[in-house]
Amino acid sequence: MFICFLQFGHAQIEDKYTNIGERQTIQSQALGEERFYQIYLPPSYHINNKATFPVLYIVDGDYNFHYDSGLVEFLSRTAYKIPEMIVVGISDQGSTKYRANCSPNTEKGNGNAINYIKFINNELKFHIKNTYRASEYDIIVGHSIGGLFTTNYWLEEPSDFDAYIAIDPSLWWNDYALIKKADSILKGFDKNGSQLFISLANTKGMGVQQFVGVLDRYFPNQDRWNYKHYTHENHGSLHMMAISDALTTIFKNWNISREKFYAFETAKDILEHYKSFNTKFDTEFLLPAYTLENIMYFYFKKGQFEDLKILEDGIKTNFPSSLEEFYLLLAKQYLDNKELEKAETRFKQCLRINPNAFDAYDGLAKIYVQNKDRKQALKMSEKALQLAAKQNVRQYLINELQSHYNSILKSKH
Repeated sequence: MFICFLQFGHAQIEDKYTNIGERQTIQSQALGEERFYQIYLPPSYHINNKATFPVLYIVDGDYNFHYDSGLVEFLSRTAYKIPEMIVVGISDQGSTKYRANCSPNTEKGNGNAINYIKFINNELKFHIKNTYRASEYDIIVGHSIGGLFTTNYWLEEPSDFDAYIAIDPSLWWNDYALIKKADSILKGFDKNGSQLFISLANTKGMGVQQFVGVLDRYFPNQDRWNYKHYTHENHGSLHMMAISDALTTIFKNWNISREKFYAFETAKDILEHYKSFNTKFDTEFLLPAYTLENIMYFYFKKGQFEDLKILEDGIKTNFPSSLEEFYLLLAKQYLDNKELEKAETRFKQCLRINPNAFDAYDGLAKIYVQNKDRKQALKMSEKALQLAAKQNVRQYLINELQSHYNSILKSKH
C-alpha cells in the first residue's frame, strides 16, 4: 500500500512505504488457533473497482510469498503471459507445525493434513472470497513438504482447486506411502477436473518419477496432469521456473501473438479468443491492457473504425470491467492524433464509469495544455496524482504523473 502526500506548488509524491505482503489474521476452528496469511493485490485491483481476479494460494507462504508474488506481477504486467492474480501466502507458524499440517494423516495418528485441508478450503478460501474481489478460479502451490501436501490434496479433494502445482514434492515421505495411495485412488478418479502440475529437480529419491508412472498408467496422454524434470536445477533453484511454466501452461495463449492477430479476420475473432478464457476459467477477466492497446493502435492507424466499434460493443457485453480501459486507450489515440474534442469525450466517458480513473484526469490535463489553459491543466494533473497515490499505483507510473505535473508547473502558459 502506498502512503503518499501531494504538496501543492511542487506536487511532490513521497513514497512512505510499500506494504505488499501485509500480514492478516483469521481464526481457524479446524486448527483451533489464529492463523496468518500475506496478501498481494495486483496493480489493477485498486484502479479498477469492478474487476475480479483468480487467486494463487502458496502453502509455504512465509518462505516464498515475496518472490512468487513478484513473479506473478512480472508474468502478468511485463511478460503479458497470464492474467493478473491475487496471491495469498499461508503462514507456516514454525517448521514443526508446518510439517505436521503438510503430512498426510496416518493410521498411527501422525499428520494433520485433513484438518489443514479443511482450514484452507472451508475457512481461508471463504474468507478471501468475502474480503477481496476474488473470482471462482483458484490455484494452490507447494514446494518440497508443501509439494507433498499439494499432491495429497489433489488426491483427496481434486475439486477444491482448479489447479494444483507440486514443486519437487517430498513423496519419499513415510516410505513412499503416497505413491501406493495414488495407485488405489486413481482407479476411480474422474478424468475431467482439476489439473496437477508436478516438477522434479536433480534431487534423488524424491519418489516423483514413480508417482508420475502411476499417473501415466491411469491417465495416458491426458491434459489432466503435467510433469517436467528440471535436470540442471537443484531443489531450490527450480522453484521460480516451475511456477512460471505451470502458470503459463494454464493460461496458454493468453497473449495474442502478432502472427495470430494478423490471422484474425475481424475484431469478433479477438473477442471470441478471450471469451473462451471466460468460459474455461469461469471468470470475467480484465482484457490485457498491453494487448488491447496494440490492437486498438493498429485499428486506429489503419482506419478500421468498424472493428473498434465491434470491440466496444463486445467489451460492453462480455468484458464490462474492461470498458473503462477501452475508452481510456481510445481517448489516448485521439489525443495523439490531435483530435482533442473526441479525446475529451472519451476521457469523460471513462470517468463516468470510474470517477477515480487517474489516467483519465492526466489525459484531460494534456488536453488543457494543448488548449493553453494552464490553470485547468494543473488542476487535472494534481487530481491524477492524488488518485494515483490512493490506488497503490506503481512508482514508475507516479513518476510519469509527477513529471507531467512538473512540466506544466514550469510552463508559462
